[in-house]
Amino acid sequence: MIRLKSFYPITVKLLQDNKKLVLDVFKKLRPHKGGFITVCELKGCFSWENVGETFDSLEIGEALWAVKNESARSAQPLDVIRNDGTLLGFIPYSESVLPNMLIKRGVKVICYVEAKEFHGGMPAVAISVYSEDY
Repeated sequence: MIRLKSFYPITVKLLQDNKKLVLDVFKKLRPHKGGFITVCELKGCFSWENVGETFDSLEIGEALWAVKNESARSAQPLDVIRNDGTLLGFIPYSESVLPNMLIKRGVKVICYVEAKEFHGGMPAVAISVYSEDY
């Protein structure tokens, strides 16, 4: 039997290599409050204005917000922002269908920074996605 506690905190590489295991870890351990939705890699990090500074300022466990991009079509991925409004990237489309539906119904969607790494000079950030309890 696999000890899921030994896999938390996760790494970006673990998420990329074995997403099913990472999902099982979060379902079993429930490290954050709220309704767990998914774990995914944040997309669009390459567009940060100051990559090194933004990467260094990200804290593991930092709460982020998933918000709808008002200028985008209805089926667009959700933007992920910090409390100060800084855009960090977006949730991939395949992972943002349920969060999109929740946001349309007025439910807040919260993301947490779970891991961060540099891959070939490009930042990679793993986030978990939760809905508020209701």
